Amino acid sequence: MTPRVVVFDPIPPDEWSYDVERRMLADHGVDLVLPPDEAAAGAAISDADVVVVSGIRRLDAASIATLRRCVGILCYSIGMDAVDAAAARAAGIPVSNVPDYCTEEVSDHALTLLLAAERRLTTFTALAAAGEWDVMGRPENSAIRRLRGQTLGIIGAGRIGTKVGRKARAFGFRTVAYDPYLDGHADAEMELLPLPQVLGLADAIVICASLTESSRGLLGREQFAQVRAGAIVVNVARGAIVDEAAFAEALRSGRVAYAALDVRSPEPPANGLDPLAGFPNVIQTPHIAASSREAREDLKRMAGEIAIAMLETAGRIPADAARSATVARPA
Repeated sequence: MTPRVVVFDPIPPDEWSYDVERRMLADHGVDLVLPPDEAAAGAAISDADVVVVSGIRRLDAASIATLRRCVGILCYSIGMDAVDAAAARAAGIPVSNVPDYCTEEVSDHALTLLLAAERRLTTFTALAAAGEWDVMGRPENSAIRRLRGQTLGIIGAGRIGTKVGRKARAFGFRTVAYDPYLDGHADAEMELLPLPQVLGLADAIVICASLTESSRGLLGREQFAQVRAGAIVVNVARGAIVDEAAFAEALRSGRVAYAALDVRSPEPPANGLDPLAGFPNVIQTPHIAASSREAREDLKRMAGEIAIAMLETAGRIPADAARSATVARPA
């Protein structure tokens, strides 16, 4: 039987092309299957050798239970929250992500949002567009702070969090971080501290953590009460890390002065049920932090390489010794 890589939830063809992955897999005698709808996907994954999950739908325990010959699940992203990891472990199926493809873009976007919030950019852009240039007396003007000398707290000190810290220090920020998975850090200029200390010290907070069961709702009412008054909060990770009702309370009270968000929970926020709607001190982008032409090409190539490595490791296709020497095997 020809090995098959099935994309469980393909990105619509008017938004994305899988031609790079298709060519890479075809070179190894592997078919790429893009089911046209959810029902077809449910049938197709049962005979898949590798299942790719884009994150449009969640690969839950019921779906994982139907996988009869799967040797690997590949998350088409850095985040792995679209897969029921416990069910995959119980089934003995390894799960991988694409770990490095957009670290520059997401860290750049985090700094972009942070600077836009610090400088109240959207407010002043709107005023200038309306012809209003007499702004010296506006409260937004007096709220602007000098960046140099501020403390930036980073939640999640992995690849992206580390890059955020390095880039922020170029603006003169001191950086501290919370990461329960790290005992130390390769970056000597980023001090690891318990979460309450990070929240209490930081003039601005950037959330870069992965969404796991332990990080879901990590910032709730108790944590926002520990935040330094007047802090800015940036989220480029996952919306569900933050309790949005508690976030709204913190914004309303002034505990949080400004929020700059690329992610929400859910996405998009439900009409009429968005606790952050109507706040003039909230700016949002529609989950685009990972975007760039270069990142897209990296994602396609790296995903193809990882899928091939999964098949080689399981013996479904012959190993390519020359290529395998340069491609990290999935854990």
